[in-house]
Amino acid sequence: MNETRSRPTPSLHRFFTQLAHHKVMPTLHVHKTLWMMIAMLALGVGLAQSPTPAPSSPGGRTGMSDEMRKKLQAYRPVFDLTQSVALMNELDRQKGLAFSKAQAQKLLPLLKGLTTRSDLKPAEADKILSTIEDTILTDAQLQWMDTTRLAREEQLRQRTQAQGQQGQGGVRLPGAPPIGGLGGQRSGQTRQGGSRAGLFQALQEGKPFNPFKEGRAKENLEALIALLGQRAA
Repeated sequence: MNETRSRPTPSLHRFFTQLAHHKVMPTLHVHKTLWMMIAMLALGVGLAQSPTPAPSSPGGRTGMSDEMRKKLQAYRPVFDLTQSVALMNELDRQKGLAFSKAQAQKLLPLLKGLTTRSDLKPAEADKILSTIEDTILTDAQLQWMDTTRLAREEQLRQRTQAQGQQGQGGVRLPGAPPIGGLGGQRSGQTRQGGSRAGLFQALQEGKPFNPFKEGRAKENLEALIALLGQRAA
């Protein structure tokens, strides 16, 4: 697997980060289908930011203040990282996209570091994710992750719209499903709910928070570390 390359198209994480800082150049070339999916995603985000009731807080209150919404937006890189860890477990099973031994050896120290942190700040998550995307994953691997991320986000948006609800209690950001993994599967709703409640409480009280310490995000991280440990040996 060739791991040295010049990537013409940034991943979604880098794209939205650059867009937020007005760094996306007009000449950026993105596949037509990907642009269509981004447009659909933007529509979903608009729905998510409408003034409908937000998830209940740990204290039982509903609604979300502007201050809390801004805090959650700031945690966007953390959401991105939890989702990427979940996707990387699936990525390794795709034909021609499995992690190489060299990739596994580079990923392991970064991922193991997530298990020891009591608090994961957005800037730290952004740095880790940027390192993974810019220096470790290949173009083909990034393309699969981005395409899969957008497809599932659109599926979730359609399910939410069909239900006539804001969602299953998750914080909706571009490309970022509820904390703990992708899709809000029924079997994991309780564990995901615990992560979301933990984040709300941490933000409200100024306490440390690391989603990889509990629930589905922890399970995904442990599974990925185990997989990469075998590959790196």
